[in-house]
Amino acid sequence: MSLILVKKEKSVRDVIVLSETVYHSYIGKYFLGQTDIITFGDGHHAWGGLINPAKSNVNMFLNAYTISNFSNQPITAEGWLSSTLPGKGKASPYFASGNQSITPPPIPNVEIQNASFVSKKPTGGTYAFVRRIEPNLTLTKHDFQGMYIIPPNSSFVLFFLSPEKEQAHVRVAFGWWEEKI
Repeated sequence: MSLILVKKEKSVRDVIVLSETVYHSYIGKYFLGQTDIITFGDGHHAWGGLINPAKSNVNMFLNAYTISNFSNQPITAEGWLSSTLPGKGKASPYFASGNQSITPPPIPNVEIQNASFVSKKPTGGTYAFVRRIEPNLTLTKHDFQGMYIIPPNSSFVLFFLSPEKEQAHVRVAFGWWEEKI
């Protein structure tokens, strides 16, 4: 009796590991952009945020935001989820797909909007956090990796409280991806 050993060769596979944000950028679903300059003060507030329209058919996954304070005074920003916002938001034209190699570049379903000089605070929704931003500084919060998931007809907004008597000027930027529902 003879024993024959058969050696099975395993095929080698290349594995590429991408972060969630890089993957979504690669497939054309990661976006970045910013608001216009937002002005508030003298008893009036302001806001800038990502608004997911009711008919977008996507969930928005927040990855990052920045707040640039161009004022000579500290400012306070509140984070609000899914609230009713005061004033009329103005859509920003400053957005882009993270993957600029796709032609034509993808367009987001979610809008960046902002409103200056509003007299009321948001209502409903969830008041999630507060941030204090020092004068002439940019606060960066990133690598949320989609932990804030914003469905259609909802929003992620940074609401700016009025400083006492002076005016303040800020700009807000965001990074996010979208997935069809």
